[in-house]
Amino acid sequence: MDNNLEDKKVKFHYDKQFTIRFLDRSIRFLTYSLLALITLYIFSDSQNFLDESLFLILHVMIGLCILLVLFSFTAVLFKLFYMAKYKEKKHLFSLIANIILLFFSLFAAVFFSILIVAAKGNLN
Repeated sequence: MDNNLEDKKVKFHYDKQFTIRFLDRSIRFLTYSLLALITLYIFSDSQNFLDESLFLILHVMIGLCILLVLFSFTAVLFKLFYMAKYKEKKHLFSLIANIILLFFSLFAAVFFSILIVAAKGNLN
């Protein structure tokens, strides 16, 4: 009976590790995609792309920012719970990075929304 309980604890510990790794990889993908789109937006603005293309890029960046906020918030919660329960500090650096990314993506989503509103106001 005690051996079965230990197996469940080990499986739960492994599942938490798997969830944290999945969230970290997803956050990394979303961050790199967002940085690539920011670079594309900057260079396309200097090359005089069509306004519709720039709006499409901005809308995709806002969507990526929202996803990044959701994934970062979830990762922060999982890592805080994991660190509190198992008393391990190995996720501390990535926790700090996720908190920074959470605030960066919130700021970026608001900034890109303001850009869309300002650009739509100037077109009419």
